[in-house]
Amino acid sequence: MPRRPFGVLVTLVGLLAAAGSTATAQGGPSNTNLMEFGIDAGATFGLGDQSSVQITLPASRFRVGFSLPGSSRWTIEPATFLSWTKVEDADGVFVYDLELGALYHFAAPTNVIATPPLSVLYVRPFIGVSGLSSGGDDDSEFFAGAGVGMKLPWRQNLAWRLEANLGYGFDNEAFRLGFLAGMSFFTR
Repeated sequence: MPRRPFGVLVTLVGLLAAAGSTATAQGGPSNTNLMEFGIDAGATFGLGDQSSVQITLPASRFRVGFSLPGSSRWTIEPATFLSWTKVEDADGVFVYDLELGALYHFAAPTNVIATPPLSVLYVRPFIGVSGLSSGGDDDSEFFAGAGVGMKLPWRQNLAWRLEANLGYGFDNEAFRLGFLAGMSFFTR
């Protein structure tokens, strides 16, 4: 693997950590107990020398959002997709996608669970790795990007979540246009 993607990954992780520490230093109402659990359906369009389309229904990933201590606008959100397929007389195929994002909400996310509920806009920079493993052959790729989305309250502690994002895969050197539509459950 080239060293350049690793350097970019380290830089992005540092930027996410700096953004989180800046948000924590700004203070604001404590929101340390707010958590968001969600699933998303997804569509991704690869834009490069070799174009691709991936549509995954009903869920392409599971995510958990953790509010940063002392910040009402920043949450850290890991997300994952894992799949294993085994066909008789063939090696099993393990497919994975691991992602870490940081959401900045333009209004405090507690507004999503308030009565009456309010919609909340957000931006989400993210980094991650995706790949597959089959019979000793491994192929993985680091990626990074950013998205913009909206949480639309549906019922108490439940919200729809819509997002459009643009990412870049460092191994295949291609941009990806993605769309996510999901459901979030909020706890305290």
